[in-house]
Amino acid sequence: MLTEERYQIILDQLKKHGIVKIKDLVSITHSSTSTLRRDMQDLENQNLLVRIHGGAKAFNSLKSEEAVFQKENINVDKKTLIGKAAAETVHDNDVLFLDAGTTVKSMIPFLRDKNEILVVTNSIDNAMLLSDGNIETFVIGGQLKISTHALIGSSTINEIKKYNFDKSFIGTNGFDIDSGFTTPDPEESSIKRLAIQKSKEAYVLADNSKYKKRSFCQFGTINDCSIISSGLNTADINLIKKETNILEAN
Repeated sequence: MLTEERYQIILDQLKKHGIVKIKDLVSITHSSTSTLRRDMQDLENQNLLVRIHGGAKAFNSLKSEEAVFQKENINVDKKTLIGKAAAETVHDNDVLFLDAGTTVKSMIPFLRDKNEILVVTNSIDNAMLLSDGNIETFVIGGQLKISTHALIGSSTINEIKKYNFDKSFIGTNGFDIDSGFTTPDPEESSIKRLAIQKSKEAYVLADNSKYKKRSFCQFGTINDCSIISSGLNTADINLIKKETNILEAN
């Protein structure tokens, strides 16, 4: 079993039960105790769990964040619907900013039929996928954040200041009417906020699992961006519509 597959199993078990025992993981993964201890050490270093005697417990904090390999396997169908709807807002010759969210990444396959678009991104993963689609791409430099594969820091911010965008597409860890759009990392928050300010139109892409969740840093109020979502109920959509534009992707 690959290391990332074991990571995913450990995190899935924590999500279901809150606490997981190494002896149970040995049976599930058919891996050794020493291997699983190393896995838990790696995941604790990423602030994804807290090791305890004989196992681990979930790490819950306004500053906690799932790793990119974990995010990519959550709500895949909804992300695809959102990505398709987001791509439909893009016109030929648009200049876009795409941040490092996995929901934002889901729109890239649907951009391949657009003509003469230019994309600026601070995501290594998104840059590779854009390149595979022969889409003209500028990669913003900076420090690589291992957990999200985002480029962050002062040099990233200074580069974004040089550009203007027709549209920006931003991921979020949580949103609600009172707290706005939030993310755990202050540096990623600064990048998202700046990209929104530099765009004629800004869209936050988030499925219903992000609604009424809050993280440490606010990067925008609810009316700073339009929202493209999937899975929200009618009552929630109507409530959000009083504050900002929202498109429910089906």
